[in-house]
Amino acid sequence: MTAKMFNVPASGTMAHSWIQSFDSEYEAFKAYAEIYPRSCTFLVDTYNTLESGIPNAIKVFDEVLKPQGIRPVAVRLDSGDLAYLSKKVRKMLDDAGYPDCKICLTNSLDEYLITSLIEQKAQVDSFGVGENLITAKSDAVFGGVYKLAAVEKNGNIVPKIKISENVDKITNPSFKKVCRFYSKDTGFALADVIMLKDEEVPEEIYEIFDEHNTWKRKKLTNYYVKELQEKIFENGKLIYKSPTLEEIAKHSKEELQTIWDEVKRLNNPQKYYVDLSQKLYDLKTSMLNK
Repeated sequence: MTAKMFNVPASGTMAHSWIQSFDSEYEAFKAYAEIYPRSCTFLVDTYNTLESGIPNAIKVFDEVLKPQGIRPVAVRLDSGDLAYLSKKVRKMLDDAGYPDCKICLTNSLDEYLITSLIEQKAQVDSFGVGENLITAKSDAVFGGVYKLAAVEKNGNIVPKIKISENVDKITNPSFKKVCRFYSKDTGFALADVIMLKDEEVPEEIYEIFDEHNTWKRKKLTNYYVKELQEKIFENGKLIYKSPTLEEIAKHSKEELQTIWDEVKRLNNPQKYYVDLSQKLYDLKTSMLNK
């Protein structure tokens, strides 16, 4: 927006969603190199930096750029152990004949992390600093990111997933919905479940479980369910009536009253459960195993 409105030169690399939108990481890199051969910087950590990202980057450097006499600009690392990965990446690029290919490090960097990376002798040519430069601390940044969840091909939903050594950055694939379970006895919220869009919720018993500790399970009974999402756009047209500030405040207050006091307390609050459905968990696990 700044570039468009104020004519400030814009630069950057690519989003994880760009890579996920292709059938393979190699195809994503190849298409990018063909479009931007002289400003080729690849984001190499969408799936696996050392086993997938760098090998595919080198393959495209060899096949697309090298025949044109063009040298790659850089690769970017955005997750994982940046110091360790940068050293491994530097050796792989050097061994492949690209010692001039630079390494850029990003991922919520600040002056302390940058100092630590330098002290660890990370192999880095540039740092990309975003949220900690353009906003005030302490918690002025909403910790959310977007990644591609699925693409539609020939009327079918093809799930996509972002993989990272940082478990919190692994995405939940496919077209989903979020359902909130409420107790019929008390009206309090019991849990939220992220599930596949076409899943049906059974009327009597639903078992929730911890995604990371799957042995932690609980059966919900005597509940009613609300879908938390509403469609905003359809075929590019707005079909949703935006509520007034007063309506938003009223709704927020009403929903807050359905949360248990044990969850809302400031000291040692009880965890509110947000789990995956079994079908979504199975899909995610199968994609990770592949």
